[in-house]
Amino acid sequence: MQNHIAQNAKLILTPRRAALLAGFDNQLDILVRLQAPDAPAEARKERPLYGIGLVIDHSGSMAGRPLEEAKRCAAFLVDRMRAEDQISLVQFDNRVGMLCPTKPKADGRELIQAIAGIHQGGNTNLYGGWRAGADSLVDVAIAAGLRRVILLSDGCANEGVTDTDAIAEQCRELATKGVTTSTYGLGNNFNEDLMVAMAKAGQGNHYYGDTADDLMEPFQEEFELLANLCLKGLTLTASVPSGAKVELLNDFAGNAQQGWRLPDLAWGAEAWAVLRIRLPKGMLPPEGQSLPCIKVSVKGSDLDGNSIAVLPEGLALPALNSAALGAVAEDELVVRRLAELEAAGVLTRTREAARNNDWDRVDHLLAEAERRFA
Repeated sequence: MQNHIAQNAKLILTPRRAALLAGFDNQLDILVRLQAPDAPAEARKERPLYGIGLVIDHSGSMAGRPLEEAKRCAAFLVDRMRAEDQISLVQFDNRVGMLCPTKPKADGRELIQAIAGIHQGGNTNLYGGWRAGADSLVDVAIAAGLRRVILLSDGCANEGVTDTDAIAEQCRELATKGVTTSTYGLGNNFNEDLMVAMAKAGQGNHYYGDTADDLMEPFQEEFELLANLCLKGLTLTASVPSGAKVELLNDFAGNAQQGWRLPDLAWGAEAWAVLRIRLPKGMLPPEGQSLPCIKVSVKGSDLDGNSIAVLPEGLALPALNSAALGAVAEDELVVRRLAELEAAGVLTRTREAARNNDWDRVDHLLAEAERRFA
């Protein structure tokens, strides 16, 4: 399996325009795509066990519909796990309760009954609840292909550790130990900043919905990822010529020196990122000659913990005069991916303006989004 992934995973580098402008500073955008191979037949039979920590917020702010919808989501996931998968169940308000310690799901009846018995509580010690779920997975046998905390909450932490940066840092630390975090937000007073920060730092996913029905599709996507994962802990690194600078346009953790973290990857799926390179005119070759612009590598591990290094890919582009460069068409896929990243940036700025009650700026940004992205 390890060799199958390493030999068949592909790195594809696509520049926005496949040439450079001779004699000028250049800004070069490159779409990097990591494509996982299709699953071999034996992969479906050998799907490793998973460790899941279900953490449910039953504090007062979740009273009524949000709590009932969270319980529905939790039961949905339990129903879809294998009998041998390891699952723990934690509830929290101002106190943290381990309803079911980590053990095989079996027929799931104990978990479903425990979920049904969760009722409204008091304040919100979100960090304590999340930490109990994460700690319950730390010592789960490494044979578990994925150890993930699934947090169902409105994110309104008001007891214990409440600082967003401090909680996110703990999520990041646990992720380095193999315990990742996904967050599912519910309720009208959803704290997006905290829940998104936890998922990003925890190398998981983040979603929001008013009801369980809103979250069923992303929950199903989460389950499909769990069931079909082949690569995790992926790090993208890029080397560019001396004097050039490279940055990542996606909102992924990391930096140019140590690399950037990519999402976990399922069989037959693709992860992508856009790198922007700035090339000073002094380093460009004479017109008609090519410059090796970048070399990209990706490393990670399979579900058994074996290190995987995808064969690196490089890209060299010719330097052309302005007339010749004008005849080189832009790649449509790269342009589309750049537009997606720009739209996400506008959305982030709009949310920040709304949180600051700057409604004039919200209106301006929404009008900009409609104009630019239809």
